[in-house]
Amino acid sequence: MLDIMKRALTGEVDSGLTRRQAMTIPAAGAATVLGASAVKADNHVAATYMPPATGRVISEQFSFDDPLEKMKAEFRLGRAWEDEADVLLWYFFTMFIVAEGKTVKPVVRYEGIEFSHHRKIGENLFEVHGHNTSYPRDVYTGEFIEDMVNPITGKTHGVTPTILTEDPGMIYGPGGKRPLDRKGAEFTETYSVFRVEDDMIKQEEIRVPPDNWFTPFIETSHNWTPRAMFEDESITRLPMGTSGGYVFPYPPWIEMEDNPGHMFATWSGKKLDGVHQLPESYFEKIEADNPELLVVDKSKFKG
Repeated sequence: MLDIMKRALTGEVDSGLTRRQAMTIPAAGAATVLGASAVKADNHVAATYMPPATGRVISEQFSFDDPLEKMKAEFRLGRAWEDEADVLLWYFFTMFIVAEGKTVKPVVRYEGIEFSHHRKIGENLFEVHGHNTSYPRDVYTGEFIEDMVNPITGKTHGVTPTILTEDPGMIYGPGGKRPLDRKGAEFTETYSVFRVEDDMIKQEEIRVPPDNWFTPFIETSHNWTPRAMFEDESITRLPMGTSGGYVFPYPPWIEMEDNPGHMFATWSGKKLDGVHQLPESYFEKIEADNPELLVVDKSKFKG
């Protein structure tokens, strides 16, 4: 315990800590040592702990005692540790053109949702289906738009919503994830790293894409939740903030002609409790244009 506290207060990191060990770096105790108030959770709202200006940030990576414990933490943070549940993420993201030999330029800013549903299909096995619905906004004004000027080609053309409904779905288990379009039964181990950062728990994750999503594609995210709530295992659906980035091929509407390259995007957002929490302007947009996407299509589930 003394060694762990020493590492917490000196900033030394030991990636071999188990979750149980890391949780003994006390959110309240460390705050007491540093002369700050303890973290508290009340009605799912946690106080914000900020270390004094002269204190070191508490940062410790931790591992889990077994894969199921890790999977449960991932579900509580990113989804909900429940046999069946809707999960709604709301976000903004900005897309950039990365054309070879050209200055990287922002193109369009989207507001959207990732709306999915999971269902338990076996012992610690879950099937997940969902969709993404994002609408374009002007990079600078934030107004919804229907056309844009391509900063590389100089041409004006229509910009379409990003609506992804063809994801084949995913099976989640303690061994990782298996896209439903995979011919084999093997799971891909997830890259998911957890750490304590002061009064927060943060997770770094790299997405396992469907097997037919080829290069260039990579998606990585940073997700976080109040530590006091994470330590309360009676909370099955944790609040979550998220940010990240991804690389992907040119979408057809951008008409890049003979300019080789790809796209890059960054996002930030949060998990919501349901569509009733969506901002008014976005809700009015999706309700008018794609009301069917305010629910998850459960016909994709086999059971």
